[in-house]
Amino acid sequence: MINKKEAILENMIQTFERLSGNSPYTTFSRDDNCARMESALPLTIFNRVFHYNAHDYDKLNAIRQMQTIIDSYRERGATCVWHTYSHTQDEVVNETLKANGFLFGGTMSGMAVNLKEKAINQANGSGLKIVIVQSDEEFERFKRVFVAEYSLPDELAKRFTQAFALDPEGRMQYYLAYSDDEPAGTAMTFRTGEVTGLYMVATLKEFRARGIGGAIVGQALHDMQAAGATLAVLQASSMGQTIYRKHGFEEELTINLFVSQNM
Repeated sequence: MINKKEAILENMIQTFERLSGNSPYTTFSRDDNCARMESALPLTIFNRVFHYNAHDYDKLNAIRQMQTIIDSYRERGATCVWHTYSHTQDEVVNETLKANGFLFGGTMSGMAVNLKEKAINQANGSGLKIVIVQSDEEFERFKRVFVAEYSLPDELAKRFTQAFALDPEGRMQYYLAYSDDEPAGTAMTFRTGEVTGLYMVATLKEFRARGIGGAIVGQALHDMQAAGATLAVLQASSMGQTIYRKHGFEEELTINLFVSQNM
């Protein structure tokens, strides 16, 4: 049986490892006790510690290693987001983050839904069309929709979206929703064995409250199931949880986000 908590974290880590490999501005490093990414871009989405396990070290060595990691972000002036998880709390980690000026920045919910024999709701509203991105033209539309809420300068947006690239292996898929032929929403999925993660679910402000987000989720879940996935996972903000719960997702863990200050 798949451990849902481990599946949520592993899919997230592998997803960002793949995205990092697409970007010339981002590096990803991983060993048995740490998984993290660093970027030359001033974006917290790409400057993160996803996993750190202090249990393999005595307290002093764990603090020293964490300090080395923190200093690597500080030396570049990058704001770092460090993840901790409700089921693997470690006082050494919490104390070291506090000592280095990290502040609690909120939470996300690690959620999962079993896809075995699940009836998927694919109800689409009038004028709504959802496609899997396959052409360069569609991919450019996907990027424009996804970054619209970030209000990034054009050059930074261009560098940011280089991390998103069509996957010849088919493990990563991009979805683009059209409302009356206007690009309106996005989603991305990434497959790791029987587990598929859902990411980048976004709807442009002018198209919200029309059921577009829910429709994209339904389409993605249908495709995951058809491809043989038995578990769908995601990380949700409080705003997105309502949509996901309607599709059967349940919270399995809490992701705590600690943000560096004055780095």
